[in-house]
Amino acid sequence: MASEQSDHLAEVLGAAQDRLRNPDLGLPTVRDICEALGALAKEPEGVTYAEVDAGGVPALWCIPQGCDVDSVLLHCHAGGTVVFSMNSDRKAAGHLAKAAGIRALVLDYRRSPENKFPAQQDDVETAYRWLLVQGYRPEKIASGGHSVGGNLAVSLAIRLRDQSIALPAAILSISAWYDTEIKNATLKTNAGTDKILSMPLVQFFRESWLGGTGVAHDDPRVNLLYADLSRTAADQHLLRRR
Repeated sequence: MASEQSDHLAEVLGAAQDRLRNPDLGLPTVRDICEALGALAKEPEGVTYAEVDAGGVPALWCIPQGCDVDSVLLHCHAGGTVVFSMNSDRKAAGHLAKAAGIRALVLDYRRSPENKFPAQQDDVETAYRWLLVQGYRPEKIASGGHSVGGNLAVSLAIRLRDQSIALPAAILSISAWYDTEIKNATLKTNAGTDKILSMPLVQFFRESWLGGTGVAHDDPRVNLLYADLSRTAADQHLLRRR
């Protein structure tokens, strides 16, 4: 039986989804609606925050009290590369950092459609290189994110591997969007109950990110179901999802 909190969350998300169905909404309004959803999360206790320039990429430190200052979770927010930000993911990243006893660095990578692929992957790699310059060792870095952020977390390891750069020690890829062909049948079978995603919304995200770039929807740089994951920390994780 669903909890009272679960029912309330479904109600709030459903109301936001109803608003987002309005075809006349401009992108700034869509972003404002989505950004407000970050307020639903509970504030993690004992976590402080500090904005930082991570090699040219805006970012936010989430610093739990008494955490291991030598370890860091490099966190990429959700939103199909179009919506959400480091601020909307602040609480979620703070909870993860507190549970792990480490710092989290939440990236405010460039969003589309203003910045198409590969701007987002470039920003994540830039931030990782910045961490290395700051003295963080690869074996003390985890790459993480959810939805498209989970994609970015894995693609970082692939890019680093291909350049013979030391990889992060771990990857935390949560409910990641790997399927840019949008073949997953649940987009249709769950259409009546899904309070967040819909086929038109995912198609909008994909067009905003890849449209006009010449990047095919099965390109392994974005569709990680086709990627060569050998010698990355993600290989076994993704193989289990196929």
